[in-house]
Amino acid sequence: MKQLQDFDLSIVMPFHKQLDEFKRVFLTNAKYYERNGIEVVIVAGELSGQEELLDYIRTYPFINWKIVVNTQYHSQQNPAKAFNTGIRQATKQYVLIMNPELEFYTDMIYQLREKLDSYPEHYAICQVRYMDKLLPYENIMAKKEYFEKVGGYSEHYTEWEEENNNICRRLELAGIHRLLFPEIELNLRENSSQQTVSKNKQQARIPNELLSEMLLPVDIKINKSFKITDYDTVIYDWKEHPFAKQQCQDYLSTLKQFDISSDEIFEKSYPLIALIPTYNESERITDCLRSVEKYCDGIILLDDDSTDDTYRIAQSDKLLIKAKKVRTEFNDKQNRNMLLDIASFFKAEWFIFIDADERFDDRFVDLREVMKNPDVDTAGIWIANLWDSMETYRTNMLDSHPLSQNGLWFRWRMFRNKGHMQILSENKLHFDSVPYLENRHISQTLLLHTGYLTLNKRNQKFSFYMNEDKQNKPYYNDILFKTIKIQDLNTLASLKHEKDSYLKKNNHQKSHLYLK
Repeated sequence: MKQLQDFDLSIVMPFHKQLDEFKRVFLTNAKYYERNGIEVVIVAGELSGQEELLDYIRTYPFINWKIVVNTQYHSQQNPAKAFNTGIRQATKQYVLIMNPELEFYTDMIYQLREKLDSYPEHYAICQVRYMDKLLPYENIMAKKEYFEKVGGYSEHYTEWEEENNNICRRLELAGIHRLLFPEIELNLRENSSQQTVSKNKQQARIPNELLSEMLLPVDIKINKSFKITDYDTVIYDWKEHPFAKQQCQDYLSTLKQFDISSDEIFEKSYPLIALIPTYNESERITDCLRSVEKYCDGIILLDDDSTDDTYRIAQSDKLLIKAKKVRTEFNDKQNRNMLLDIASFFKAEWFIFIDADERFDDRFVDLREVMKNPDVDTAGIWIANLWDSMETYRTNMLDSHPLSQNGLWFRWRMFRNKGHMQILSENKLHFDSVPYLENRHISQTLLLHTGYLTLNKRNQKFSFYMNEDKQNKPYYNDILFKTIKIQDLNTLASLKHEKDSYLKKNNHQKSHLYLK
């Protein structure tokens, strides 16, 4: 199944007590919704039956659900009000309007979303196979702003197809062009006992003046006000995690061991949570935690079945959860994705990955400034590889990242919470430790890496990498390279002081400390 780093997509589905039909199709569709940056917005027409629906969705903890009840009466035959409610409640850039009884024949979500990246100012539709016929207009994908531009769906039609035809015409009047992909198909899995009227019969019984208005509209914007109404009641929101405690415990119970600091951690909100993977880090984990707890509001630690006492001695007032998994092989991507699984149960604004052999240089930390910027979603930090002393770092160590320079490595580590996400790298080792790269920012934050501090540690690292990453063996020879260059960390502090003084004196905007 194909992936995007961030689909940035809200899928809107109307719901009218058809839980059995919904479950019958959803069982096969669920995997398509569990991808990065997708939220599923279900709009129920009334309050009855909501408990059964909530009980069902809690069995899918890694789908970003939003359940809305629209208490204003609307016909089951025409879901326009439900569509509009879902569009108003959507939090993503793109919206897909979809019948909950549609079963994927091809990966429609990926195919349409990927196409729209190449076609700005377009909306996309595919075809639905029903009773050996192919029908368009059963679903529409477009930017949320385009739906808002035309005021959403018209709510004064009665039949199912009328509002779809009308909104497509109004989108085109607004300069949003149609993309039809006949090769992309869905199957309509309605209960065979339901009576379905054909499109031709529907149109045949529509008065001519109404048919003309539907197919040849004059006004672009049908609903002048398109704001959330008093009728829209959100009964479940993935951002609030009402089932987090039980869902997280269920997930952790599949691991070898876990400790939850308290039940209250799931009720609190956290500006920044650190995610720390560990393996045999008993010598360094305490120093790491003491450093991280100064700058982060919570810590989640996952131990990869250490053979030493790393798990036991990992203690911090900021430690929300620590867990230990069964180690079958070294797979850094798997470990970090498990941390992302656990992190998804928390109400956090930001996450940052920190390795156990790293700690912050207190002179260079600007995480809070980065978090205040609404235009930033992903942030990178700098790493100094300490060498033979806590005051010196190596400046000529090989690194493949294009932004690494002046003896410092650059790594993407910090990202805004957009719901449950996973790292999609094909590698199990050495990849960007963020699930997506969007609206990027280069921070001033500097991490001190102690993994190469002594000759003994360097020999251990070399042996480890040679065993775990056989494809890149020549690359690791640099760890034991005899001709090295080192520099005092204090030179960075002096450089920072000089630049800050210059910028203040000349009233300039902040430039970057490490970039030439």
